[in-house]
Amino acid sequence: MTEENLLTQWSRLLLSSFAAAGIRDVVLSPGSRSTPFMVAAEREPQLVCHDSLDERAAAFFALGQARVTGRPSLLICTSGTAAAHYLPAVVEASLSYTPLLVLTADRPLELQDCAAPQTVNQIKLMGDHVRRFYELGTPEAAPSALVGLRRLAAQAVHYALWPTPGPVHVNARARKPLEPAVAAGGAGEARELRVDELIAMPIGAASPPAVHPDPDAVERAAGICRGTERGLIVCGPAPLRQRRLREAVDRLARTTGFPVLAEATSQLRLGSGRDGVVRCDAFDAVLRSPSFRARHRPDVVVQIGAAPVSAGYEQYALAYTDVASIVVAPYGWQDPYSRATELILGDPLLALEQLEQAIGTTAASRSEWSDAFGEADRRAWAVVDADVDNDDSFSEGAAVRTVLDRAPHGSLVMLGNSLAVREVDTFCRPGSVDVDILCQRGANGIDGIVAGASGSAAAQERPVTVLLGDISFLHDLTGLALAGRTGVPVVVVVVNNNGGRIFEQLPLASVTGLPPAVMEHVTTPHDAQLEHAALLFGHRYGAAQSARELAGLMDDACATPGCTVVEAKVSAHGAAEQHRRVFAGIAAAVDELEAAVPTGSER
Repeated sequence: MTEENLLTQWSRLLLSSFAAAGIRDVVLSPGSRSTPFMVAAEREPQLVCHDSLDERAAAFFALGQARVTGRPSLLICTSGTAAAHYLPAVVEASLSYTPLLVLTADRPLELQDCAAPQTVNQIKLMGDHVRRFYELGTPEAAPSALVGLRRLAAQAVHYALWPTPGPVHVNARARKPLEPAVAAGGAGEARELRVDELIAMPIGAASPPAVHPDPDAVERAAGICRGTERGLIVCGPAPLRQRRLREAVDRLARTTGFPVLAEATSQLRLGSGRDGVVRCDAFDAVLRSPSFRARHRPDVVVQIGAAPVSAGYEQYALAYTDVASIVVAPYGWQDPYSRATELILGDPLLALEQLEQAIGTTAASRSEWSDAFGEADRRAWAVVDADVDNDDSFSEGAAVRTVLDRAPHGSLVMLGNSLAVREVDTFCRPGSVDVDILCQRGANGIDGIVAGASGSAAAQERPVTVLLGDISFLHDLTGLALAGRTGVPVVVVVVNNNGGRIFEQLPLASVTGLPPAVMEHVTTPHDAQLEHAALLFGHRYGAAQSARELAGLMDDACATPGCTVVEAKVSAHGAAEQHRRVFAGIAAAVDELEAAVPTGSER
């Protein structure tokens, strides 16, 4: 049979099958070998195509879409090193359980390992970071091959979602000519008709089952919690869907009397109306106090999803690795401290509801244990409020608090890693602020923050505020090209302290006798003029040197569709100084509380 239109029809069948299996968004990067797939995607009416200058930004844009839609977006790139630029986002997707589908165009087998240009070994290029890898080979005209292609497309989408959401890699070879071909004879017309028939048929669908938690595991966990006073509920980074757990977590907290320690990225911290729940939102700072840690050994910790990233909590967890630990998570072994007593896997909402029912429905009375955490939290926020309110300089604490206060109700807020996410936990009270938090806490990388937020904005048409540092901003300049393509406000707030200043808060900064250049190697001061980055892509720009100026710029930007870059110019070393001051003040305030406890006693 002639191959006059085989590649064209084969690509059409593949992309139509992806669409039938549930793909709606395709993110394209320029290239030649991917031409047939790009054309097929553009011609498929169920697919919406998005362009990106480079593959790394494209991959994070697709990841940002999946964060808010819950379904994989499809990435398409050409052969060679192009696919390698997907790897950072693929790693993040894998570790954050975010669905993603990668289609890499490849050269035919006769061009492999012979110094043909733009040809690398793409077999399992993503390694173990993907849930599945499919090598499609070059197109085949056999009827069984066409039917199998459609099935493989459905499988690829399915395994991106179940049993463990994450990335799937499909490698497809294409032999020239790559441009669309029209049937010129009977064989080609017959092939096109057969593809039409296959596309019209229902595609294979595998409906993921509801994963119910093991009743015995729930009962064992309830037995540990039942009658225990000295317990905690801790909540680390989680996807948007964990927001649905708020009421269940609150009911468990009321039933057990356990204080709730929730990071901003958990989806369980922000917002008001949590009556009857003891919360210690300032736990990162509180748990840095050696005396508080020493007097507050828990008997059980109930961890919802991933463990907190907090340095204070890490010190606390490592001090008590022998206490009972119950992990409630949909999948994965979420136990970085190797202390889990019981992992309850499955639907976390069902698990929490069943755990609460198994423990008992009578609300626990307040105890000295819970009162201590509640009072420590109150004192900690008093210290933070006083520091932010009385600081004449434009501190990073004032900057991040202003950003969260001014973000529109119900909008999305993307937090950059390193300092930004930590500053929010340290300086931002839950209060009445109620936004959905996006983060990259799978691999905790700083790359692709702007591109990811842009993808989220494009997918949900909700305003997005991006809060990140200057190094993260410079690391993702091509992400700015994607930020202005939606009809909603995308506000990129860059807290500019001229470098990666989180390293000034790490132990390396306290080592004496180091050559001065060592700290410059890690902080990387740059003196870049960020205004030009915004103007390069035609975005609005504003600079703030006070909280009042930042509030005004935020109000304007959040009301204006398109991208606005807001630069908050703060002191280079102000973050380290403010953190030392605040943590010392909180430690003193907590120690005053502990002084009321007789020596040798524990709460």
